[in-house]
Amino acid sequence: MSKHTQKCNSCGQESTGELYHLGFSNMKCMYCDSCPKVLLLKNRELLEKNGIKFPHLQAGDEGWEFYDRHLLPIYKQIEGLFKPCSCGGRFRAWALPRCSVCNDFLFGGKPEPDKPIHWSPKHVFVTDGSYNDTEHLIDNGT
Repeated sequence: MSKHTQKCNSCGQESTGELYHLGFSNMKCMYCDSCPKVLLLKNRELLEKNGIKFPHLQAGDEGWEFYDRHLLPIYKQIEGLFKPCSCGGRFRAWALPRCSVCNDFLFGGKPEPDKPIHWSPKHVFVTDGSYNDTEHLIDNGT
């Protein structure tokens, strides 16, 4: 984790926060689809405890689809484990980071929910707070 400042491609203002390298920290993340908050997925056993298994398919394998569309049902299951964000939005595997100043997409572009390949970022930029996965579970019991 390190301090980081990023200029927003939408408004031109700077957002300051913490930058986590997901590979080094051994976690994943999901951004809120409505605000800059982030859900940090740190518990490596959480998915297995909830009966969620990733199919490790490669191009040409039976069931594989372009843009990892075969993972959409898996992402829906993962997203369904967690409470909504305090803003009312949902944490989505395909959501992009938002600017803490203008709330538009920090790096420009727009999310493409039918192309879930977005879910494998190498870094997560936390500007407006984050939630811990196990504390934010819907039933908080697993």
